[in-house]
Amino acid sequence: MQLAKFQGTVFAFKSDNGDIDKALELSENGQLSNLNAKSNMQMAKQQRHLLRMLEKSLAREIDLEKKLVEARQNEEELKLKLHHTEKVAFHMEEAAEVVWGRFLEAENASVALMGISKELVGQLQLVKFNMNGAIQRETQVKAKLEDCIERLKEKDIALEKLESSNAEYIAQSAEVFTLREKVVFLGEKLKESQFQLNNANACNEASQEQLSEMENIIESLKESIYKAESRAESAEAKATQLTETNIELTDELNFHKGSTSDTEKKIGLLEKRSRELEIQLQHAKASSEASQEQQNMLYSAIWDMETLIEDLKSKVSKAESKIETAEEQCSLLSKSNLDLSNELSFLRGRIEFLETSLDQANSTKLESAKEINVRTKFIKNMAMQLATERERIQKQLNNLTKENTILVEKLRIAKIMYNNIDGDNNEILFSKSDAISATCAKTYEEAVTGSLDKSFQAVG
Repeated sequence: MQLAKFQGTVFAFKSDNGDIDKALELSENGQLSNLNAKSNMQMAKQQRHLLRMLEKSLAREIDLEKKLVEARQNEEELKLKLHHTEKVAFHMEEAAEVVWGRFLEAENASVALMGISKELVGQLQLVKFNMNGAIQRETQVKAKLEDCIERLKEKDIALEKLESSNAEYIAQSAEVFTLREKVVFLGEKLKESQFQLNNANACNEASQEQLSEMENIIESLKESIYKAESRAESAEAKATQLTETNIELTDELNFHKGSTSDTEKKIGLLEKRSRELEIQLQHAKASSEASQEQQNMLYSAIWDMETLIEDLKSKVSKAESKIETAEEQCSLLSKSNLDLSNELSFLRGRIEFLETSLDQANSTKLESAKEINVRTKFIKNMAMQLATERERIQKQLNNLTKENTILVEKLRIAKIMYNNIDGDNNEILFSKSDAISATCAKTYEEAVTGSLDKSFQAVG
Protein backbone atom coordinates (compact mmCIF):
# COMPACT_ATOMS: atom_id res chain seq x y z
CA MET A 1 0.00 0.00 0.00
CA GLN A 2 2.76 2.44 0.81
CA LEU A 3 4.52 1.62 -2.50
CA ALA A 4 1.34 2.43 -4.43
CA LYS A 5 1.03 5.72 -2.60
CA PHE A 6 4.67 6.48 -3.34
CA GLN A 7 4.19 5.73 -7.05
CA GLY A 8 1.13 8.02 -7.09
CA THR A 9 3.16 10.87 -5.58
CA VAL A 10 5.95 10.31 -8.13
CA PHE A 11 3.42 10.35 -10.98
CA ALA A 12 1.89 13.57 -9.67
CA PHE A 13 5.35 15.05 -9.32
CA LYS A 14 6.11 14.12 -12.94
CA SER A 15 2.85 15.70 -14.10
CA ASP A 16 3.82 18.84 -12.22
CA ASN A 17 7.21 18.76 -13.95
CA GLY A 18 5.41 18.42 -17.33
CA ASP A 19 3.26 21.41 -16.50
CA ILE A 20 6.35 23.32 -15.51
CA ASP A 21 8.02 22.37 -18.79
CA LYS A 22 4.96 23.52 -20.67
CA ALA A 23 4.97 26.73 -18.70
CA LEU A 24 8.62 27.22 -19.53
CA GLU A 25 7.92 26.66 -23.17
CA LEU A 26 5.09 29.13 -22.99
CA SER A 27 7.31 31.56 -21.19
CA GLU A 28 9.91 31.16 -23.82
CA ASN A 29 7.40 31.44 -26.48
CA GLY A 30 5.47 34.14 -24.59
CA GLN A 31 6.60 37.18 -22.90
CA LEU A 32 8.01 35.81 -19.58
CA SER A 33 10.44 37.76 -17.72
CA ASN A 34 13.75 36.83 -16.17
CA LEU A 35 12.14 36.74 -12.79
CA ASN A 36 10.05 33.83 -13.84
CA ALA A 37 13.20 32.06 -14.99
CA LYS A 38 14.77 32.59 -11.63
CA SER A 39 11.69 31.35 -9.92
CA ASN A 40 11.69 28.34 -12.15
CA MET A 41 15.29 27.67 -11.21
CA GLN A 42 14.40 27.92 -7.57
CA MET A 43 11.47 25.65 -8.14
CA ALA A 44 13.73 23.11 -9.85
CA LYS A 45 16.07 23.22 -6.89
CA GLN A 46 13.20 22.77 -4.56
CA GLN A 47 11.95 19.89 -6.64
CA ARG A 48 15.33 18.25 -6.57
CA HIS A 49 15.44 18.76 -2.86
CA LEU A 50 12.00 17.27 -2.60
CA LEU A 51 13.07 14.31 -4.74
CA ARG A 52 15.98 13.70 -2.45
CA MET A 53 13.69 13.96 0.51
CA LEU A 54 11.27 11.63 -1.18
CA GLU A 55 14.04 9.13 -1.91
CA LYS A 56 15.12 9.31 1.69
CA SER A 57 11.53 8.91 2.84
CA LEU A 58 11.09 6.04 0.39
CA ALA A 59 14.18 4.35 1.79
CA ARG A 60 12.85 4.96 5.27
CA GLU A 61 9.50 3.56 4.25
CA ILE A 62 11.18 0.48 2.81
CA ASP A 63 13.08 0.06 6.06
CA LEU A 64 9.87 0.58 7.96
CA GLU A 65 8.11 -2.00 5.80
CA LYS A 66 10.91 -4.46 6.52
CA LYS A 67 10.66 -3.63 10.21
CA LEU A 68 6.89 -4.05 10.00
CA VAL A 69 7.31 -7.46 8.40
CA GLU A 70 9.79 -8.43 11.09
CA ALA A 71 7.45 -7.00 13.71
CA ARG A 72 4.56 -9.00 12.27
CA GLN A 73 6.69 -12.12 12.30
CA ASN A 74 7.72 -11.37 15.86
CA GLU A 75 4.09 -10.68 16.70
CA GLU A 76 3.04 -14.02 15.25
CA GLU A 77 5.82 -15.73 17.16
CA LEU A 78 4.77 -13.91 20.29
CA LYS A 79 1.15 -14.90 19.63
CA LEU A 80 2.25 -18.51 19.30
CA LYS A 81 4.30 -18.20 22.47
CA LEU A 82 1.37 -16.55 24.23
CA HIS A 83 -0.96 -19.28 23.06
CA HIS A 84 1.51 -21.88 24.22
CA THR A 85 1.96 -20.07 27.53
CA GLU A 86 -1.83 -19.75 27.85
CA LYS A 87 -2.18 -23.49 27.30
CA VAL A 88 0.56 -24.15 29.82
CA ALA A 89 -1.04 -21.70 32.24
CA PHE A 90 -4.45 -23.31 31.68
CA HIS A 91 -3.00 -26.75 32.36
CA MET A 92 -1.18 -25.37 35.37
CA GLU A 93 -4.40 -23.76 36.57
CA GLU A 94 -6.23 -27.06 36.17
CA ALA A 95 -3.45 -28.89 38.01
CA ALA A 96 -3.40 -26.19 40.66
CA GLU A 97 -7.19 -26.38 41.00
CA VAL A 98 -6.97 -30.16 41.37
CA VAL A 99 -4.18 -29.81 43.91
CA TRP A 100 -6.05 -27.02 45.65
CA GLY A 101 -9.20 -29.11 45.74
CA ARG A 102 -7.24 -32.02 47.20
CA PHE A 103 -5.62 -29.69 49.67
CA LEU A 104 -9.00 -28.26 50.63
CA GLU A 105 -10.40 -31.76 50.95
CA ALA A 106 -7.42 -32.72 53.09
CA GLU A 107 -7.81 -29.54 55.13
CA ASN A 108 -11.55 -30.17 55.52
CA ALA A 109 -10.82 -33.75 56.48
CA SER A 110 -8.20 -32.58 58.94
CA VAL A 111 -10.62 -30.00 60.38
CA ALA A 112 -13.36 -32.63 60.57
CA LEU A 113 -10.97 -35.07 62.21
CA MET A 114 -9.87 -32.39 64.64
CA GLY A 115 -13.51 -31.68 65.42
CA ILE A 116 -14.18 -35.40 65.81
CA SER A 117 -11.12 -35.74 68.02
CA LYS A 118 -12.29 -32.78 70.12
CA GLU A 119 -15.75 -34.33 70.34
CA LEU A 120 -14.26 -37.64 71.33
CA VAL A 121 -12.10 -35.91 73.93
CA GLY A 122 -15.22 -34.18 75.26
CA GLN A 123 -17.09 -37.48 75.25
CA LEU A 124 -14.16 -39.10 77.03
CA GLN A 125 -14.22 -36.37 79.64
CA LEU A 126 -17.97 -36.86 80.04
CA VAL A 127 -17.48 -40.62 80.30
CA LYS A 128 -14.73 -40.09 82.86
CA PHE A 129 -16.99 -37.74 84.80
CA ASN A 130 -19.81 -40.30 84.62
CA MET A 131 -17.36 -43.01 85.65
CA ASN A 132 -16.27 -40.97 88.64
CA GLY A 133 -19.92 -40.39 89.55
CA ALA A 134 -20.65 -44.11 89.12
CA ILE A 135 -17.64 -45.00 91.27
CA GLN A 136 -18.80 -42.58 93.97
CA ARG A 137 -22.31 -44.04 93.79
CA GLU A 138 -20.84 -47.52 93.96
CA THR A 139 -18.87 -46.55 97.07
CA GLN A 140 -22.04 -45.11 98.58
CA VAL A 141 -23.95 -48.28 97.73
CA LYS A 142 -21.11 -50.35 99.18
CA ALA A 143 -21.18 -48.29 102.36
CA LYS A 144 -24.94 -48.73 102.61
CA LEU A 145 -24.55 -52.44 101.94
CA GLU A 146 -21.94 -52.63 104.67
CA ASP A 147 -24.35 -50.87 107.00
CA CYS A 148 -27.05 -53.34 106.00
CA ILE A 149 -24.64 -56.22 106.55
CA GLU A 150 -23.73 -54.86 109.98
CA ARG A 151 -27.40 -54.56 110.85
CA LEU A 152 -27.97 -58.08 109.62
CA LYS A 153 -25.07 -59.20 111.78
CA GLU A 154 -26.67 -57.44 114.73
CA LYS A 155 -29.92 -59.20 113.93
CA ASP A 156 -28.06 -62.49 113.66
CA ILE A 157 -26.53 -61.78 117.05
CA ALA A 158 -30.01 -61.08 118.41
CA LEU A 159 -31.24 -64.32 116.86
CA GLU A 160 -28.31 -66.14 118.41
CA LYS A 161 -29.24 -64.60 121.73
CA LEU A 162 -32.80 -65.81 121.24
CA GLU A 163 -31.49 -69.24 120.35
CA SER A 164 -29.29 -69.17 123.43
CA SER A 165 -32.33 -68.15 125.50
CA ASN A 166 -34.24 -71.02 123.92
CA ALA A 167 -31.34 -73.31 124.74
CA GLU A 168 -31.43 -72.04 128.31
CA TYR A 169 -35.14 -72.68 128.35
CA ILE A 170 -34.49 -76.20 127.09
CA ALA A 171 -31.86 -76.55 129.78
CA GLN A 172 -34.41 -75.39 132.31
CA SER A 173 -36.84 -77.95 130.96
CA ALA A 174 -34.06 -80.51 131.36
CA GLU A 175 -33.67 -79.28 134.92
CA VAL A 176 -37.40 -79.77 135.37
CA PHE A 177 -36.96 -83.29 134.01
CA THR A 178 -34.18 -83.86 136.54
CA LEU A 179 -36.48 -82.47 139.21
CA ARG A 180 -39.08 -84.96 138.06
CA GLU A 181 -36.52 -87.72 138.39
CA LYS A 182 -35.68 -86.36 141.82
CA VAL A 183 -39.37 -86.43 142.67
CA VAL A 184 -39.53 -90.04 141.52
CA PHE A 185 -36.45 -90.77 143.54
CA LEU A 186 -38.04 -89.06 146.52
CA GLY A 187 -41.14 -91.14 145.97
CA GLU A 188 -39.00 -94.27 146.12
CA LYS A 189 -37.48 -92.93 149.27
CA LEU A 190 -40.96 -92.36 150.62
CA LYS A 191 -41.80 -95.97 149.82
CA GLU A 192 -38.69 -97.08 151.61
CA SER A 193 -39.56 -94.81 154.49
CA GLN A 194 -43.05 -96.33 154.54
CA PHE A 195 -41.56 -99.76 154.86
CA GLN A 196 -39.24 -98.43 157.57
CA LEU A 197 -41.88 -96.62 159.61
CA ASN A 198 -41.26 -98.20 162.94
CA ASN A 199 -41.85 -95.10 164.92
CA ALA A 200 -44.51 -92.50 164.25
CA ASN A 201 -42.24 -89.65 165.31
CA ALA A 202 -39.56 -90.63 162.81
CA CYS A 203 -42.24 -90.93 160.10
CA ASN A 204 -43.67 -87.51 160.97
CA GLU A 205 -40.22 -85.90 161.00
CA ALA A 206 -39.35 -87.50 157.67
CA SER A 207 -42.64 -86.36 156.19
CA GLN A 208 -42.08 -82.83 157.48
CA GLU A 209 -38.59 -82.81 156.01
CA GLN A 210 -39.93 -84.07 152.73
CA LEU A 211 -42.63 -81.38 152.80
CA SER A 212 -40.01 -78.71 153.44
CA GLU A 213 -37.95 -80.06 150.56
CA MET A 214 -41.00 -80.06 148.33
CA GLU A 215 -41.74 -76.48 149.35
CA ASN A 216 -38.18 -75.55 148.44
CA ILE A 217 -38.61 -77.34 145.13
CA ILE A 218 -41.88 -75.50 144.53
CA GLU A 219 -40.21 -72.19 145.33
CA SER A 220 -37.37 -73.02 142.93
CA LEU A 221 -39.97 -73.91 140.30
CA LYS A 222 -41.70 -70.58 140.93
CA GLU A 223 -38.40 -68.77 140.51
CA SER A 224 -37.66 -70.68 137.30
CA ILE A 225 -41.14 -69.82 136.00
CA TYR A 226 -40.60 -66.15 136.86
CA LYS A 227 -37.24 -66.22 135.07
CA ALA A 228 -38.85 -67.86 132.06
CA GLU A 229 -41.55 -65.17 132.01
CA SER A 230 -38.92 -62.40 132.21
CA ARG A 231 -36.97 -64.04 129.41
CA ALA A 232 -40.15 -64.31 127.35
CA GLU A 233 -40.80 -60.60 127.90
CA SER A 234 -37.22 -59.75 126.87
CA ALA A 235 -37.62 -61.98 123.82
CA GLU A 236 -40.83 -60.12 122.91
CA ALA A 237 -39.02 -56.77 123.27
CA LYS A 238 -36.18 -58.06 121.12
CA ALA A 239 -38.70 -59.30 118.55
CA THR A 240 -40.31 -55.85 118.40
CA GLN A 241 -36.88 -54.27 117.97
CA LEU A 242 -36.06 -56.72 115.20
CA THR A 243 -39.35 -55.97 113.42
CA GLU A 244 -38.61 -52.23 113.63
CA THR A 245 -35.09 -52.75 112.23
CA ASN A 246 -36.54 -54.93 109.45
CA ILE A 247 -38.99 -52.13 108.55
CA GLU A 248 -36.11 -49.63 108.48
CA LEU A 249 -34.05 -51.94 106.29
CA THR A 250 -36.95 -52.41 103.87
CA ASP A 251 -37.33 -48.62 103.66
CA GLU A 252 -33.60 -48.25 102.98
CA LEU A 253 -33.73 -50.97 100.34
CA ASN A 254 -36.68 -49.25 98.66
CA PHE A 255 -34.65 -46.04 98.74
CA HIS A 256 -31.69 -47.86 97.15
CA LYS A 257 -33.97 -49.28 94.47
CA GLY A 258 -35.28 -45.78 93.77
CA SER A 259 -31.68 -44.49 93.51
CA THR A 260 -30.79 -47.26 91.01
CA SER A 261 -33.87 -46.39 88.93
CA ASP A 262 -32.81 -42.71 89.06
CA THR A 263 -29.32 -43.69 87.82
CA GLU A 264 -30.87 -45.61 84.91
CA LYS A 265 -33.02 -42.58 84.02
CA LYS A 266 -29.96 -40.32 84.15
CA ILE A 267 -28.07 -42.71 81.86
CA GLY A 268 -30.97 -42.60 79.36
CA LEU A 269 -31.01 -38.77 79.47
CA LEU A 270 -27.25 -38.69 78.89
CA GLU A 271 -27.62 -40.96 75.87
CA LYS A 272 -30.34 -38.69 74.44
CA ARG A 273 -28.11 -35.66 74.99
CA SER A 274 -25.21 -37.39 73.23
CA ARG A 275 -27.47 -38.15 70.23
CA GLU A 276 -28.64 -34.53 70.05
CA LEU A 277 -25.03 -33.36 70.21
CA GLU A 278 -24.13 -35.70 67.34
CA ILE A 279 -26.96 -34.23 65.21
CA GLN A 280 -25.80 -30.69 66.01
CA LEU A 281 -22.24 -31.65 65.08
CA GLN A 282 -23.41 -32.99 61.72
CA HIS A 283 -25.20 -29.70 60.98
CA ALA A 284 -22.11 -27.76 62.02
CA LYS A 285 -19.98 -29.90 59.71
CA ALA A 286 -22.31 -29.22 56.77
CA SER A 287 -22.25 -25.47 57.41
CA SER A 288 -18.47 -25.49 57.82
CA GLU A 289 -18.09 -27.36 54.55
CA ALA A 290 -20.25 -24.79 52.72
CA SER A 291 -18.29 -21.89 54.18
CA GLN A 292 -15.03 -23.58 53.31
CA GLU A 293 -16.17 -24.04 49.69
CA GLN A 294 -16.92 -20.32 49.46
CA GLN A 295 -13.53 -19.50 50.91
CA ASN A 296 -11.90 -21.83 48.41
CA MET A 297 -13.54 -19.98 45.51
CA LEU A 298 -12.28 -16.67 46.88
CA TYR A 299 -8.77 -17.98 47.46
CA SER A 300 -8.59 -19.46 43.94
CA ALA A 301 -9.47 -16.04 42.48
CA ILE A 302 -6.98 -14.09 44.64
CA TRP A 303 -3.78 -16.03 44.92
CA ASP A 304 -1.15 -16.45 42.17
CA MET A 305 -0.35 -19.81 40.67
CA GLU A 306 3.32 -20.04 41.56
CA THR A 307 2.85 -19.11 45.20
CA LEU A 308 -0.17 -21.44 45.33
CA ILE A 309 1.86 -24.39 44.06
CA GLU A 310 4.63 -23.87 46.63
CA ASP A 311 2.15 -23.24 49.46
CA LEU A 312 0.06 -26.18 48.37
CA LYS A 313 3.03 -28.51 48.43
CA SER A 314 3.91 -27.46 51.96
CA LYS A 315 0.28 -27.57 53.06
CA VAL A 316 -0.27 -30.96 51.46
CA SER A 317 2.69 -32.35 53.37
CA LYS A 318 1.39 -30.78 56.56
CA ALA A 319 -2.11 -32.10 55.88
CA GLU A 320 -0.76 -35.59 55.32
CA SER A 321 1.11 -35.39 58.60
CA LYS A 322 -2.03 -34.08 60.32
CA ILE A 323 -4.09 -36.87 58.76
CA GLU A 324 -1.60 -39.44 60.01
CA THR A 325 -1.68 -37.94 63.51
CA ALA A 326 -5.48 -37.77 63.37
CA GLU A 327 -5.65 -41.43 62.30
CA GLU A 328 -3.37 -42.36 65.18
CA GLN A 329 -5.53 -40.34 67.56
CA CYS A 330 -8.65 -42.01 66.17
CA SER A 331 -7.14 -45.45 66.72
CA LEU A 332 -6.18 -44.47 70.27
CA LEU A 333 -9.65 -43.07 70.88
CA SER A 334 -11.27 -46.23 69.52
CA LYS A 335 -9.15 -48.31 71.88
CA SER A 336 -10.02 -46.06 74.79
CA ASN A 337 -13.71 -46.27 73.82
CA LEU A 338 -13.50 -50.06 73.83
CA ASP A 339 -11.87 -49.98 77.25
CA LEU A 340 -14.55 -47.62 78.53
CA SER A 341 -17.32 -49.78 77.08
CA ASN A 342 -15.80 -52.82 78.80
CA GLU A 343 -15.60 -50.92 82.08
CA LEU A 344 -19.22 -49.79 81.69
CA SER A 345 -20.36 -53.37 81.05
CA PHE A 346 -18.38 -54.48 84.11
CA LEU A 347 -19.99 -51.76 86.22
CA ARG A 348 -23.45 -52.73 84.97
CA GLY A 349 -22.75 -56.33 85.93
CA ARG A 350 -21.62 -55.18 89.36
CA ILE A 351 -24.77 -53.12 89.76
CA GLU A 352 -26.92 -56.11 88.78
CA PHE A 353 -24.98 -58.29 91.22
CA LEU A 354 -25.54 -55.73 93.98
CA GLU A 355 -29.26 -55.60 93.17
CA THR A 356 -29.49 -59.40 93.34
CA SER A 357 -27.57 -59.41 96.62
CA LEU A 358 -29.96 -56.77 97.99
CA ASP A 359 -32.93 -58.88 96.91
CA GLN A 360 -31.39 -61.93 98.60
CA ALA A 361 -30.79 -59.89 101.74
CA ASN A 362 -34.42 -58.75 101.68
CA SER A 363 -35.63 -62.32 101.29
CA THR A 364 -33.40 -63.51 104.15
CA LYS A 365 -34.64 -60.64 106.31
CA LEU A 366 -38.24 -61.55 105.60
CA GLU A 367 -37.55 -65.19 106.41
CA SER A 368 -35.77 -64.24 109.64
CA ALA A 369 -38.67 -61.93 110.56
CA LYS A 370 -41.14 -64.76 109.93
CA GLU A 371 -39.06 -67.13 112.06
CA ILE A 372 -38.84 -64.54 114.82
CA ASN A 373 -42.61 -64.03 114.73
CA VAL A 374 -43.18 -67.79 114.89
CA ARG A 375 -40.75 -68.15 117.78
CA THR A 376 -42.25 -65.23 119.67
CA LYS A 377 -45.71 -66.76 119.26
CA PHE A 378 -44.35 -70.10 120.46
CA ILE A 379 -42.71 -68.43 123.47
CA LYS A 380 -45.95 -66.59 124.30
CA ASN A 381 -47.92 -69.83 124.13
CA MET A 382 -45.32 -71.53 126.34
CA ALA A 383 -45.53 -68.70 128.85
CA MET A 384 -49.35 -68.99 128.93
CA GLN A 385 -49.14 -72.74 129.38
CA LEU A 386 -46.56 -72.36 132.14
CA ALA A 387 -48.77 -69.84 133.92
CA THR A 388 -51.77 -72.21 133.77
CA GLU A 389 -49.64 -75.15 134.94
CA ARG A 390 -48.27 -73.03 137.77
CA GLU A 391 -51.79 -72.21 138.95
CA ARG A 392 -52.84 -75.85 138.72
CA ILE A 393 -49.74 -77.02 140.62
CA GLN A 394 -50.38 -74.41 143.32
CA LYS A 395 -53.94 -75.71 143.70
CA GLN A 396 -52.68 -79.31 143.94
CA LEU A 397 -50.05 -78.28 146.49
CA ASN A 398 -52.70 -76.53 148.57
CA ASN A 399 -54.83 -79.69 148.48
CA LEU A 400 -51.80 -81.81 149.43
CA THR A 401 -50.95 -79.52 152.33
CA LYS A 402 -54.51 -79.82 153.57
CA GLU A 403 -54.34 -83.63 153.29
CA ASN A 404 -50.97 -83.66 155.09
CA THR A 405 -52.40 -81.59 157.95
CA ILE A 406 -55.27 -84.06 158.21
CA LEU A 407 -52.79 -86.98 158.27
CA VAL A 408 -50.69 -85.25 160.92
CA GLU A 409 -53.74 -84.86 163.12
CA LYS A 410 -54.63 -88.52 162.58
CA LEU A 411 -51.08 -89.58 163.51
CA ARG A 412 -51.23 -87.42 166.63
CA ILE A 413 -54.50 -89.12 167.58
CA ALA A 414 -52.85 -92.49 166.86
CA LYS A 415 -49.98 -91.63 169.22
CA ILE A 416 -52.38 -90.80 171.99
CA MET A 417 -54.24 -94.03 171.43
CA TYR A 418 -50.94 -95.91 171.28
CA ASN A 419 -50.00 -94.71 174.70
CA ASN A 420 -53.37 -95.92 176.13
CA ILE A 421 -53.90 -99.26 174.33
CA ASP A 422 -52.10 -102.66 174.53
CA GLY A 423 -49.68 -104.24 172.06
CA ASP A 424 -52.31 -106.06 169.95
CA ASN A 425 -54.34 -103.01 169.49
CA ASN A 426 -51.07 -101.17 168.88
CA GLU A 427 -50.28 -103.44 165.91
CA ILE A 428 -53.77 -102.89 164.49
CA LEU A 429 -53.34 -99.14 164.78
CA PHE A 430 -49.90 -99.31 163.20
CA SER A 431 -51.30 -101.36 160.31
CA LYS A 432 -54.10 -98.83 159.86
CA SER A 433 -51.64 -95.92 160.02
CA ASP A 434 -49.38 -97.68 157.50
CA ALA A 435 -52.29 -98.12 155.11
CA ILE A 436 -53.31 -94.48 155.51
CA SER A 437 -49.73 -93.22 154.95
CA ALA A 438 -49.35 -95.49 151.90
CA THR A 439 -52.56 -94.17 150.36
CA CYS A 440 -51.45 -90.57 151.05
CA ALA A 441 -48.03 -91.16 149.48
CA LYS A 442 -49.60 -92.78 146.41
CA THR A 443 -52.03 -89.93 145.94
CA TYR A 444 -49.20 -87.39 146.38
CA GLU A 445 -46.96 -89.20 143.86
CA GLU A 446 -49.77 -89.56 141.33
CA ALA A 447 -50.67 -85.87 141.63
CA VAL A 448 -47.06 -84.65 141.25
CA THR A 449 -46.22 -87.03 138.37
CA GLY A 450 -49.47 -86.18 136.55
CA SER A 451 -48.86 -82.45 136.85
CA LEU A 452 -45.27 -82.79 135.65
CA ASP A 453 -46.29 -85.02 132.73
CA LYS A 454 -48.90 -82.50 131.65
CA SER A 455 -46.38 -79.65 131.91
CA PHE A 456 -43.83 -81.55 129.78
CA GLN A 457 -46.49 -82.45 127.22
CA ALA A 458 -47.48 -78.78 127.01
CA VAL A 459 -43.82 -77.81 126.57
CA GLY A 460 -43.32 -80.43 123.85
